[in-house]
Amino acid sequence: MRPLALLGVVALLAITGPASAEPTRGDRVAVRFVAPETGGAARPRFFTERELAFFTRIEALVEQTPLDTNEYPERYVRAAVDRMVARTMLANLMIQRGVEPPDLNRLALEGKSELEERVGGAQVLADIMKRESIEAEELLAFLRDQARAAYYIDRTITPILVVSEDSLRETYRSTLHPFRGKPFDKHRTQLRRWLVVERLRAAEIEFLQSARARVRVVTVLTPTVKEPAK
Repeated sequence: MRPLALLGVVALLAITGPASAEPTRGDRVAVRFVAPETGGAARPRFFTERELAFFTRIEALVEQTPLDTNEYPERYVRAAVDRMVARTMLANLMIQRGVEPPDLNRLALEGKSELEERVGGAQVLADIMKRESIEAEELLAFLRDQARAAYYIDRTITPILVVSEDSLRETYRSTLHPFRGKPFDKHRTQLRRWLVVERLRAAEIEFLQSARARVRVVTVLTPTVKEPAK
């Protein structure tokens, strides 16, 4: 199991609703959440230690901050919990509408490509997945939720999926992104995906801020550093 020395701080957050309704057998539950959007008290949701460790590393790399093997800074633990909670709540709201985004599996694979670009490449993402024992299907399941969340936000809260040519060119000129210094026309598709995810990330946190009064969290486990085998 991977240690999260600062996991206890998530108990200070008033949030809920992760990726799985029940932990996989053999996993250690890190945090349990309850929210109306995910079924209320009758259907608590869980984050496992592996999931939280993995997405803590993702949040750090999004800010271009590589972490040591047993390093899980508080700010990135908090950011990971916020992101996972918001995305799960929004994805469930989309599921409740009874309509899935078109080509959901393709969108998940595109999300994986965008995530690879965001964290520094396919090998970087593969290394993090291996380090935190995250399977490929687990990541794709979360990315399917990302697509659902994006479509729910676009349909019911604020448009984020349609990117105008002017917006794309302005982003290319004035925003810090992975494609600075590279030909615009060659990286137009990747830049568009990046911008949509940036809009999604901002909308998720805004949604979560508005939902804090109705969601709750319980810390089930505070992981500790596992002693190496002798």
